[in-house]
Amino acid sequence: MPSKISQLVTGQKIEVQVSNSNVPARFYSEFIGAVNERWVIVNMPDARKYSEMRDLLQEKTPVVVRFVLENENGEICAFRSEISYVISHPTKMLFITWPNQVEHRVIRKGRRFDAFLPASVSGQSIKGEEKTFRGHVLDVSESGCRLKHEKPKGNIDELWENGSKIALKIEQKNNGDLTLKAIVRQIKPVDDQLELGVQFMGNQKNEVNSLFSGSLVDIDELSRFESSV
Repeated sequence: MPSKISQLVTGQKIEVQVSNSNVPARFYSEFIGAVNERWVIVNMPDARKYSEMRDLLQEKTPVVVRFVLENENGEICAFRSEISYVISHPTKMLFITWPNQVEHRVIRKGRRFDAFLPASVSGQSIKGEEKTFRGHVLDVSESGCRLKHEKPKGNIDELWENGSKIALKIEQKNNGDLTLKAIVRQIKPVDDQLELGVQFMGNQKNEVNSLFSGSLVDIDELSRFESSV
C-alpha cells in the first residue's frame, strides 16, 4: 500500500537500513518529499553522526525504510527498495525507488482520547546529556500518547531520536503525579515547541489504568494556556 507514503509529512523522521551490509547499518533522517510512483526522497544522513555509513550509500544499494504514521490507529510502516540516485545539489539527498508494497501494522490498541494535562519530559539526549522539559499531554491511548514540550535552543536533531527512552511525569488533579516510562516514536517541530508521539513501555498496566481513572483534561491549565497564547 504505497499510499501510506502520501501520509508522510515533510521533515518527519524516518529510519533507513542498508540491507546488504554484513553489520547492522541504519540511520535516522528526514523525509523531504516524493514523486508519486517514482521516488521517495530523504536527506543524506548527518556527516557528523554517520560519516562511515555515507560511503555505503550508492546507486543500486538495497535499503529498508521504516516510518511511523500518527494517524487514528498509529501504524509502523516499512518497505524494501533501493537507492536510485545520490544527489549533491542543492543539498545532499537520496532518491529511493518507489516501492511495490508497504508493510504496516497497528501499534496503538484501542481508541485515542483527547487530553490536556501538564507534564514534564525527562531523558538522555542523543549526546548523552540529561534533559528535562515542561509541556502538555495532548491525547492518550492505552499504548501511548502525544505531547508537546518546549523547544530547546540549539540543534533539536541532537535531542531525541526514534527509540529514545524518556520518563513522562504527568500532573493529574485529584490523582497526584504519575510517572510513565516511554519510547519516542515520532518527533515533529511545531512552532516554538516539539511534538512527540510516544509508546508506553511494558509492565505499566496499573499506571496506565491510574491515568485513565482521573480526568484527562485540566480545565484550569487549559484556560491558563489559552490566555497566554
